[in-house]
Amino acid sequence: MIEARCKHAPICGGCKFQQAPYNEQLILKQNQVTALFDPHPVNPIIGSDIPWSYRGKMEFSFSQDKKGEKYLGLVMPKSRGKVFTLTECFIGFPWMAEVVNSVREWWQKSRLEAFFPPKAIGSLRTLTMRSSRDGKEKMVILTVSGDADYALTRSELNSFVAASKFDENTSVFLSLQVAKKGQETEFFEMHLSGPDHLKETLCGIEFRISPRSFFQPNVKVAEKMFEKAIQMLLLTGEEKVLDLYCGMGTIGLILSSHVRQVIGIEIAKTSVADAKEAIERLGISNMHVYAEDVGTFLERGESLFAPDIVVVDPPRTGLDKKAIDAINLLKPKKFLYISCNPITQKENLAHFPKYKIAEIAPFDPFPHTKHIENIILMRYDG
Repeated sequence: MIEARCKHAPICGGCKFQQAPYNEQLILKQNQVTALFDPHPVNPIIGSDIPWSYRGKMEFSFSQDKKGEKYLGLVMPKSRGKVFTLTECFIGFPWMAEVVNSVREWWQKSRLEAFFPPKAIGSLRTLTMRSSRDGKEKMVILTVSGDADYALTRSELNSFVAASKFDENTSVFLSLQVAKKGQETEFFEMHLSGPDHLKETLCGIEFRISPRSFFQPNVKVAEKMFEKAIQMLLLTGEEKVLDLYCGMGTIGLILSSHVRQVIGIEIAKTSVADAKEAIERLGISNMHVYAEDVGTFLERGESLFAPDIVVVDPPRTGLDKKAIDAINLLKPKKFLYISCNPITQKENLAHFPKYKIAEIAPFDPFPHTKHIENIILMRYDG
């Protein structure tokens, strides 16, 4: 054991493994995946070359207690939403903690209150920051209540920009979160200052990231993951690929130059808009993305082509029954399952009786945390 680098380690819980040397963390995660998928062989886990300052997206919460004391930081585990005052964090980029401290000072001097979910009162919800892998491009997003009774004034927005704008490369956005009982939560973004997007290059492709884009938080490890995925698929250039839960189309865009056709499905309309922008900007003619629920799209069936490969990268909860049933009916020759939760991944794979595991490749994009990313290639064996 070594001394924790971060003073918040005892109460935060986010980096609960930081007292262990990084090589020991990798051994622990390797053993977890190996035990989970026994007796199938598992590739050696691929770790992060840089185990600190790697996380390109961090989200911090505003909170107040009954006395009115203000907290801006991360939610403590098993605390029912209690937030501690964060002053340092070493998995994010160094500038992020500086902005948290600056925004906290801005908030302390203001009349604004944290949003209180039980009564739906107050203004400030979260402070989100994104960074390019080199730390040069930055984005700060203040998410507030969409209730007009708690709107920020122009003066308050201006002072927030001054507090959060780290340098001239910082994009600053206001995000209104409109939540009404019985209705889907909606978000509306307002560009306040700086560039209107963040640029990042992954596997030679430039992505333009907007405030609500889903993008891999550790770009350097993600690059290794997608390169490994292409290697595992043994592509000939003639394949038709169905990319499910495609986000802003990251893996599909990377695959598009290696295959004949890619169809992407994603329920988040903002992510689909990002994917379509990239497709048009890059002049990619063999990829199309649709804004739909994966399960519903697959269940409908009549609009599908017959894919040679299905790629899935679902939420931590895994694939739903509609998606599982539809993939089994489609019978792709290869089925590539990228997962941020190997436990639900294994549970899902039990529902594909005509497929056999061909290769298991774990990765560690999140050093010092419990999280593991795992890629499994399945081959049809019906």
